[in-house]
Amino acid sequence: MSWAEGGRVGWVALTVYAIAMAFVEAACVVTLKQLYVPGAWAPPFPPLPAAGLRLEQAREIATLIMIGAVAALGRPPLRVALARGLWVFGLWLLFYYAFLEIVTGFPGSLADPDLVFLVPRPWIAPVWFACLVSIVCAAFARILSRKGGGRTHG
Repeated sequence: MSWAEGGRVGWVALTVYAIAMAFVEAACVVTLKQLYVPGAWAPPFPPLPAAGLRLEQAREIATLIMIGAVAALGRPPLRVALARGLWVFGLWLLFYYAFLEIVTGFPGSLADPDLVFLVPRPWIAPVWFACLVSIVCAAFARILSRKGGGRTHG
């Protein structure tokens, strides 16, 4: 079943998962930042202690593993698993920033720089760039889920 042919229940579940995961991720990041670098929501970002950086990188890797695992449930065709993963990643990242803003007031603007990813190494970009990546991932997921017909869920 494709997205358009009634496979919506699975996509709704993925959407709910992505949004809930975004909240958990935002809560973890807020807690870890308060623990390691209180008040450090804008550049210049103080360096994380080595143990904090390793913990944050492990958290980020675990997040990507969770996205991959939920995308692969039911052993869908690779195209569908990729669509699912991109959908969850895109929504997770977008809602992560929404929850951060609700909880902390950051970002105050889409132009605010942020430490966007830590894996494979830390990099800083404006929040709008992360949001653009989110939208592109979600849009590409929709395209992939509609191509080729056939089975789109496990």
